[in-house]
Amino acid sequence: MMKTYQLKFLAWVFSAFLPPDDPNSQNDEVEDYYALLDVSKNARADDIKKAYRKKSLLLHPDKLRQRGMKYEGQIITEDEARARFQQMKAAYDTLSDPKKRQLYDALGHKGLDFVQNPSHAWDPHVLLGNLAKSSLFDRTKLITLVLLFFGLVLFQPILLCAKVDQMLAQNGGSLENASWVALCVPFWLYALFFGVLLIIGKALFPLLQWIAFVAGVLFLTMKFDNVLPWKYSVVFIPFYFWIFFRAFEARKQKVKANADMEKMVTIEYLEKYVINEKKQDEEGNDIEAQQMHRTYNDLSTEEKDEINEQYIIVHVPPKASAPRETESEENDMEDELERIERSPEYQEAVARHEDADKTFTRIIVPEIPLLVLVIVQLDMGKNWNWGLTFLPLWIALFMQCCGGCYGFCCEASLAHIEVQEEMAEHFEKQKEAKGAQKGEDDEGNSNEKKESDGEAGGEVPTKTDEVTADNVGSEGKADTDTTVTAEPVAEAPDEAIEAEVSAMGVKAIREELESYGISTTVFVEKSEFVAALVKARKEGKTPIQKKSEDTVNEANEDDDIDIEEEFQMDEDAFHYYQQAEQEAENKATEAQSKAIASFCSIIFQTIIAVLFVVKLNRSYANEDEIVVDGGSSYSAFWILFPIFLIAGIIVCCFLCAICCARDFDKAMSDESGNGANENSNETTDGASPPAESVDTGVPITPMPPPTQAETAAIDESVDVVKNTSEITPEAAAPAQTENQTAEVATEEDSDDMNDLD
Repeated sequence: MMKTYQLKFLAWVFSAFLPPDDPNSQNDEVEDYYALLDVSKNARADDIKKAYRKKSLLLHPDKLRQRGMKYEGQIITEDEARARFQQMKAAYDTLSDPKKRQLYDALGHKGLDFVQNPSHAWDPHVLLGNLAKSSLFDRTKLITLVLLFFGLVLFQPILLCAKVDQMLAQNGGSLENASWVALCVPFWLYALFFGVLLIIGKALFPLLQWIAFVAGVLFLTMKFDNVLPWKYSVVFIPFYFWIFFRAFEARKQKVKANADMEKMVTIEYLEKYVINEKKQDEEGNDIEAQQMHRTYNDLSTEEKDEINEQYIIVHVPPKASAPRETESEENDMEDELERIERSPEYQEAVARHEDADKTFTRIIVPEIPLLVLVIVQLDMGKNWNWGLTFLPLWIALFMQCCGGCYGFCCEASLAHIEVQEEMAEHFEKQKEAKGAQKGEDDEGNSNEKKESDGEAGGEVPTKTDEVTADNVGSEGKADTDTTVTAEPVAEAPDEAIEAEVSAMGVKAIREELESYGISTTVFVEKSEFVAALVKARKEGKTPIQKKSEDTVNEANEDDDIDIEEEFQMDEDAFHYYQQAEQEAENKATEAQSKAIASFCSIIFQTIIAVLFVVKLNRSYANEDEIVVDGGSSYSAFWILFPIFLIAGIIVCCFLCAICCARDFDKAMSDESGNGANENSNETTDGASPPAESVDTGVPITPMPPPTQAETAAIDESVDVVKNTSEITPEAAAPAQTENQTAEVATEEDSDDMNDLD
């Protein structure tokens, strides 16, 4: 916890984001908590407690009634006493808590309420609304802070570029002979500040990495000042340790992420397989548990601590379950893994694992090869082009560019392809299950049909011969019936076939020909029909079996049912795939945004690296000779131009946000008011003026007087109205009933309209 003076300093610097003093607000009239309890600001906790009890007794309703509702010499109501008691309770709750009391002493009651309310402290609309209401002095403090921050960040590179330009210039300058160690004083101060923060945070490996990096920069500056006569291979030793510590920490982070992912379980899995796990004795018999089912909340503190050491309980966002054809333990485990992968704890572990892989990738390419090539170039006097020396950097940037292209173009499609493949797999399993069921049903139907055919018409008794003496057996029994099977009938003589066909009618001949599949549209005479049928019978043609319309319709209906069953999806599966598609869309959007950010970073790094390499090639002709700048090279500040550009854009955005901030609530109310005014103006403009003010320029013809028939009709209606007063109650009852019915109908219509509204 920060000290009170530190909180006061931060509140003074960032006072523009705190709620301003509003004279029309009732919250500003809240009395000071110390004055409300009648204690000093240095009062102890016991004194505050005693003062609160004393004040509370004075505001007790019974005590107030005994004193005639007088409190501190004034008559108050019960509502005022209740509000006064609520204020004192809030004051006691704040001053009795050390942390709240420290915040109150530094920020006041408004600042305390603002900090303790997360919806206010982190809501951009609230912060910008407070900024819009702040004074010019508070905004000036923010602007000064922003400019000071960017000035300190850019001050060190500006000094380095100025020294390089003066070293390469003909006339030199004040920084030409300045020491590199002294020139890096801003960096040393920054390194000291950051190191203290790491020590306070007890971050061991980041601290070791930072010490190694700062030591490497120190050795390098001393080498430039000719203080260290070592070779660059020795000067870079701290950078070797820096790379080693980073690799070691990345390895440790990767192992920790894998271990955390293996330990992650859901609360449902924990309650089903861990807390309520069946235990067995030495003989293998199940031990009866005292409680049939216990939840995680039913465990004791010791049991929870033991489980938390072995497992990591994840919080799974709600989602529909994946469709399963059958329920099994294997499917339960698949659902468990799928739910764990969607949890934020698992995603955070995956991010740590990916960061470790990226660190290894950066160490392998380009850091180690680039460091080796630079040492060879500087120590061995190789007159290589610096673009070739920085080849590992170009390779790394190209690989990052390819990864960005893959993330932008491929991951967005792969996210949807995974969902479609899962859906296709589900439909395929459903189709196989339906096909197997249909095969079993068809096999059962065919067996039933064979059995029914065998019982009904498997053997057809036909009378082939007349009962004669020749047909009588040796025992004197006549074989009158003979069982025949599906054997071809013996062919009749040609004369008999022609005679039989000639005796048939044309209609019967046409039907038989059509049953053979022979078209009869070309035949005109009966002799042609007869000749065609005789020829067909001589050739031994058999009728073509045609499915009836009912059979065809039934088959088509079966096909439609199969198609519907093949692509059938229940409501749970639909919700699951709909949510999966939405998550795939979000994943694709996130991948594309990361790819765009990666492209911007690659472009930024590439521009700086190219400017730096070109500057080296133009500045150094060989190992020791420096080319005098006579206009053939550009200033070193051009290397920092991308940094200056980005910093300038950020500073402009900050300044615009600070100076041009508006109260969103007021702006929205103004816009809505303007819109309402515009609508009212449009309505006023569009409304028709009174009839007297209408001047169409066309003469208005007066209405003609009524005719005699119209006058008679009016008189009859007047008589009817007069006669209604003479209607008896019995005669008026039906009319009254009709009116009531009409009123009820009107009320029902209005209720329906209200329902619609």
